[in-house]
Amino acid sequence: MKESGKSSGSTSGSDVHYHHLDALRGMFMLIGVFVHASTLGHDTFFHGIAYASSLFRMEGFFLISGFLSVMLVQKYGAGKAVRRRLAAVGTPLVCTFLLLNPVTLWMTYNFHNNPDISFLDFIRGRTIPHPEGELHPMLHLWFLGVLLVYALCTPAIVTLMSRLVATSAFARATEGRLRMMTAIISGVVAITIVLHGARRAVVEPVLGASTAGDLVKFTLEFLPFFTLGVLLYLDRSRLLPLYQRPAPVLLAVSGAALLAAHKGWVPGLASGTGLVLSETVVSIALTATLFAIGAKLVPGPRASVRYLADASYTVYLFHFFWIYIFATLLRLHPTLHWPQMLLVTMLTIAMTLAIHHFLIMRSAFLRKIFNGKFPARGRSTAQSAGPVAEPAPVLPVLPVLLDVPAVDAEMTLRMARDRRQVMAEIEHTQPLRWV
Repeated sequence: MKESGKSSGSTSGSDVHYHHLDALRGMFMLIGVFVHASTLGHDTFFHGIAYASSLFRMEGFFLISGFLSVMLVQKYGAGKAVRRRLAAVGTPLVCTFLLLNPVTLWMTYNFHNNPDISFLDFIRGRTIPHPEGELHPMLHLWFLGVLLVYALCTPAIVTLMSRLVATSAFARATEGRLRMMTAIISGVVAITIVLHGARRAVVEPVLGASTAGDLVKFTLEFLPFFTLGVLLYLDRSRLLPLYQRPAPVLLAVSGAALLAAHKGWVPGLASGTGLVLSETVVSIALTATLFAIGAKLVPGPRASVRYLADASYTVYLFHFFWIYIFATLLRLHPTLHWPQMLLVTMLTIAMTLAIHHFLIMRSAFLRKIFNGKFPARGRSTAQSAGPVAEPAPVLPVLPVLLDVPAVDAEMTLRMARDRRQVMAEIEHTQPLRWV
């Protein structure tokens, strides 16, 4: 029985649209603007936001990405799913890296170091030694690079996890909330230890602090959460309802352990590996709780949530650029504090949403290069922008933020004054065709 407005995972995945994942991705995106605005200075409040975000935001993104990646593989097959993912993620990555990152890096350099050098001099490398500021060539686009790696690995991960889920030992180990959370924590922590050790022993000595080294580092760091997302989808009827429940006890215990690690109260936890493991357990507790809150608050379709989720790709790609545009235009200084950072953040969110609403969503070309939305072969752009009927079964897959944009799917729902009209449009499009 179709249950498009619910997200409990109790029905078939092909009959459920996980609306709360839209809401979570939109929330994570907005928090990301605050995080990167914190690079403007050294404000305690904004740096607190950045640290808190580091405990759940990227973990949540990759968990959702893994969860929905299985849908793509099951819908299109491994080969086609990988090709679509590479095009949908790789095109915005290349275009943004070439068109926006050089200017953003130049503005960042001038803002933090104040030499007022020209763009050409900056490109030629005529800079001071050891400059201040976020000057990594990839900036925030490392996320897309990691997703490309995961796209290539998804078929293999899905195969391995499918075999694990089919075993009786897995069924026994995940029977009930306590056993399931214990198994998840144990598995994620064990994988994290192995990958952290491999990075320290192999990756860092060979690649160092290079761009390639950072990409490998982040790929290994978030792989356990991507894999967890795959696992939750494969056994969604059992695991998802158990996972997306509040975890107050786990939060309290893991939070206390993390505090002890930071304060150095427990020598083992205060080490590099101990701190990583403490943060990993906190991340599991936070993502489970956020999934629970999202499922409770957004059990069905909401126009504003879907609009924000669709606009999130544009906001993600453009926000770093506009943070430093506004900081430069307002003639701010790195000694600024939270009121100025908040102003820049609000201006950036407003500008990037306006870019999406008035430019990206109105141009098929811009949707291709910045949102990775390519019309299906044999269809016109107008046809591919609207709901498309397909033979059953159809997987109503949500586009993963920065991962699987709505290729040849419906256009963004515009903010209409008549809420009843918007809700009627949403109901009319069920089941949705997301890829």
